[in-house]
Amino acid sequence: MVNPARDNNKDITRRGKIPNEVNIRERVFLIAGADFSQHQRVVDNVKKRILRQKTSSFDSLTIYSKEANAKDLAEKLFTTSFEENKIVIFKNVQELSLVARKFLFTNLDKILSNNYLIFETDKDYYQFQKDKKLINDDFFVSVLKKATLFKVASIKRKVTIEDFIASLRRNNLSDSVYIVEKLFAGGSKDRILGPQIIGILVRKLSFLENPAKKDKYFKYLWEADRAIKEKGLDSRLVIESLLVKVLGSH
Repeated sequence: MVNPARDNNKDITRRGKIPNEVNIRERVFLIAGADFSQHQRVVDNVKKRILRQKTSSFDSLTIYSKEANAKDLAEKLFTTSFEENKIVIFKNVQELSLVARKFLFTNLDKILSNNYLIFETDKDYYQFQKDKKLINDDFFVSVLKKATLFKVASIKRKVTIEDFIASLRRNNLSDSVYIVEKLFAGGSKDRILGPQIIGILVRKLSFLENPAKKDKYFKYLWEADRAIKEKGLDSRLVIESLLVKVLGSH
């Protein structure tokens, strides 16, 4: 269900710097609701919508809001040529720190000159806009409230191992890592889930035709399996590192 926010860019607070020629609703999108699969469909549709409007290619970048800081955001949002554009996806935007929100608000003009921003929250939009931390926040009032809004189902669907397998078929690193985080947070036993995911990756990579690449990836799998079973390392961290090695090069 699509619910575009009102187009009231003219009411931006005097403290903000909004691009003179850029309509926020054309560059900034907010997806609110708990259903992960619907989030993915909306993100895919937004990407297609953006790409239809432009002839140049786009890089896609995912940022986990809880880990974002001003230095990291500057490196990721500003290190690009003027000819390149990025679609930047912020997971769980409600977890952005005050410093990160101030950075985005203060630098919005420069950011939107060559970036499209997609902010996601698993909160229902009504709950999200009532968050005391955000009610009087410049970034929320002047940016998110004026973004194109997509509301998805607020009934939380449990992320499953099938969702992870589907993300592998798309070779989508950010989705795979996000789903793994949710699977481990959902109460799955680390020592069972870790080897299960490695087994799934073994089946996927067994179809590789390049012998050198296949050997390299199976070495990563063996190292990850050993790290979990013999060294007792944190399964989630091991799996996330493994995914970066395996999917990051695709």
